[in-house]
Amino acid sequence: MSAVSRYLFPILFVAVLLLPFALRAALSTDEAPETVEATEDAARLVVLTPHNSDIKSEYARAFSRWHRNRFGYDVRLDYRTIGGTNDIVKALATFYGKVREDNDGELPPIGEMEGVPYHIVWGGGDFVFNVELEGQAGALQAIELPSDLMAEAFPAPKLAGVRLYDQDDEDGMHWVGVCLSSFGIVYSPGYYANLGLESPTTWADLTRPELFDRIVLADPSKSGSAAVSYMMIVQRAMADAEEAFFAAGNTEESPGYDQAIDEGWMKGMGDLLLIAANSRYFTDSANGVPTDVSHANAAAGTAIDFYARVEEETVGRDRITYVAPPAATAITPDPVAVCYGTNGDDLLHATRFVEFLLTVEGQLLWQKEPGTEAGPSNRALRRTPIRRDVFADRTDWSDDVNPFEEAGGFNQRSAWMRGFSETRALWRAAWIDAGTQLDEAYRAILAVEDADRRDALFAQLRQMPVTRADVMAVRSQKNELADGEEAWFMAQQSSRMAERFREHYRELRNAAEGS
Repeated sequence: MSAVSRYLFPILFVAVLLLPFALRAALSTDEAPETVEATEDAARLVVLTPHNSDIKSEYARAFSRWHRNRFGYDVRLDYRTIGGTNDIVKALATFYGKVREDNDGELPPIGEMEGVPYHIVWGGGDFVFNVELEGQAGALQAIELPSDLMAEAFPAPKLAGVRLYDQDDEDGMHWVGVCLSSFGIVYSPGYYANLGLESPTTWADLTRPELFDRIVLADPSKSGSAAVSYMMIVQRAMADAEEAFFAAGNTEESPGYDQAIDEGWMKGMGDLLLIAANSRYFTDSANGVPTDVSHANAAAGTAIDFYARVEEETVGRDRITYVAPPAATAITPDPVAVCYGTNGDDLLHATRFVEFLLTVEGQLLWQKEPGTEAGPSNRALRRTPIRRDVFADRTDWSDDVNPFEEAGGFNQRSAWMRGFSETRALWRAAWIDAGTQLDEAYRAILAVEDADRRDALFAQLRQMPVTRADVMAVRSQKNELADGEEAWFMAQQSSRMAERFREHYRELRNAAEGS
């Protein structure tokens, strides 16, 4: 064998191996999106988040670039995604609960904490941060941000009555909103056309009997964002009841106010019960609802705005359309916070990450089109910034929205959110744990031929065997328990509520069938 023949095959093998890399270099241009990756030896910031891969990758690149340009070295975001919001709450509550057990029921001073698994928790809704992570789990520590940055980002501390950052703690600010979320309906235009139905515009449109077995919902005990959307249906009905009460010349101090609010609560919960009865199944995650609707596995469902808009962009509005019911959806902050026990360089980098999220650069990344100045590299993130000033120029935005103009007078009320955790347990008991009996009762009612009798049975179905007063009583009892007893107590209460609903559904089924 000649020398040429001996080396020809290895030479050709190497050439073929390197060809794709050579072509990539030859075809690249100066207009290609810039990517800035942190080096392996960069400082590491551990971030616990339910955000999708697009958000995580874009903000990792943008923060690394911003930090390098400003401070001269990289910080790498080490993301940990363990599930949805509820999974995050459980994980942090378990960790800090164990720390308390080992320290006579108290958390050690921040500087003495060891083994903190996460530095940042990012995403999940203001109720989750304010009540579950801060209030119940004690998982957050106060964070100090530059006063000029706070003044620029939040010239007003609230949006339609909802706080945009933590404002009720004497020991400092424990969370800050970095973008906004709203909630609405996703539906399949083609599916609706086949059913001969007009497009939905209100929450009540999802209660139509024609949609039986054609709705998809997220499990409220597993998805915090889905649970908030359900709560907006209830709060809209409560607000309607309040407005009617005031229109009659009454005030909050008038006799009958609490009764009117309770009746509004029952009306909203009744709407939700009919929507749940129409559902074909419950997903574990809210982001699964738009996907299922776009694939025509369901006609409609409820969704957080950006999950819906991302799916719209991916498959087209002819397959899925998002609509926010007018004056019936909350606009709430999606926060970020520093986990308790973060200190030293980790605290320095965590604070800088929060600062970056509130800069104009960090805010525009939420809405800019891919490839534009300050925009993402790959796909639009389609979330709503929280800084009011960036809405002045919406050039190259993916969605022409302005919540500061569109919020109107309706929004989530913190006073009406009390009992939210217990209400989530009620929904789970009524819709899922007693789901078989609900389905049997609903089918039996639909089979009733006499329209008046059928409507009367639907009205009875809506009158649930658990009241708002019952929910608040459960909350009061739970708050009196020692740490560690709440989970057992709530499991017991959920089981009891499920049995009450089963009996309610069995009675209605028997009535519908004439038994």
